[in-house]
Amino acid sequence: MEQPYREEYLVLEAEGYRLPAALTLPQGEAVKWRIILLPGSMANDVDGNYPGTPMKPHLYADLARQLAGRGHAVLRYAKYGAGTGAEMVDEKRVLAHRVFPRQRYIAEAAVRKLREMVPQAKGLAVAGHSEGSVHAVMIAQQSEMGVDAFISLSGPALRYMDLFIHKAQEMAKEQGAIIDFGAFKVNAANYIRAFELMRAGEPFTEDIKADPTMEFFVKSWDSDNPQARESLQYMRDYDAVDPCIEIAKVPCPVLVVQGGRDESGVHADNGERLYQARHAAHPQTTRLAFFPDLQHFYKHVLPGITWQEAMVVDEETDGQVSEVMSAWLDGLSG
Repeated sequence: MEQPYREEYLVLEAEGYRLPAALTLPQGEAVKWRIILLPGSMANDVDGNYPGTPMKPHLYADLARQLAGRGHAVLRYAKYGAGTGAEMVDEKRVLAHRVFPRQRYIAEAAVRKLREMVPQAKGLAVAGHSEGSVHAVMIAQQSEMGVDAFISLSGPALRYMDLFIHKAQEMAKEQGAIIDFGAFKVNAANYIRAFELMRAGEPFTEDIKADPTMEFFVKSWDSDNPQARESLQYMRDYDAVDPCIEIAKVPCPVLVVQGGRDESGVHADNGERLYQARHAAHPQTTRLAFFPDLQHFYKHVLPGITWQEAMVVDEETDGQVSEVMSAWLDGLSG
């Protein structure tokens, strides 16, 4: 049964940023677990909305409040970007690390902050959403971070470039040489080859440069401007992590949560892939929670809806997800 909760708003200072954060706590009860929510790849506000886009899923606020209602303390925070409320206060510190690893260091600071703010609890769980799952899986491997449980929320099972390559290969089987993502169409072979070349650090071929469907790719990444170089380095750093290899190394118990209508880049079969990779190494401490009708942010969507339509559903996050998370953690603490 859900209990009242309270929220404390604060600022997380890490890696040269001041990031809006919120600690959600059960009202007047002893804390069961401390849970840190690690955000995904895009710039989000403290609730998990994406300013400047139609996506307002408020996933992180929903999960925090639902979990606090079940007796847990949850810390969530914004990512730097326009409209998120986050500020850069030390550019030199920011530039000390590249974009992708910088997010892990911020997450580590958040873990330490949560432990400081809530010193008494049955355990500490790291729950990473989407790209945040990749950072969380690396943090959970570090004994000095003291992580007692890891939860993957819509986390990728494939390397970053492979998410795009795999999707294009599957679409090409159905659509042929030109594949339609809804917002744009591309030549499948050139699209796949572009990611292979970016992974290898090689320039685009003349065929790719001459392909009008690849104009955005060429302008975005076949360039020597600082923004293009930073973006390409981010993708390569992300791509260097194989989630299925890394999740098998996590020593603490693992829960994989996946929606069956997830087509965000992460796909519905990613949960099963992560589960199987971890289960093969640690069968007794691995669990999969699969929700067939939920999308990337755990909202209900109907069959036939496009992925663009699915991503802008803004109803409350399905309570089954927090219920499973809470019950699983309670079982561990027992």
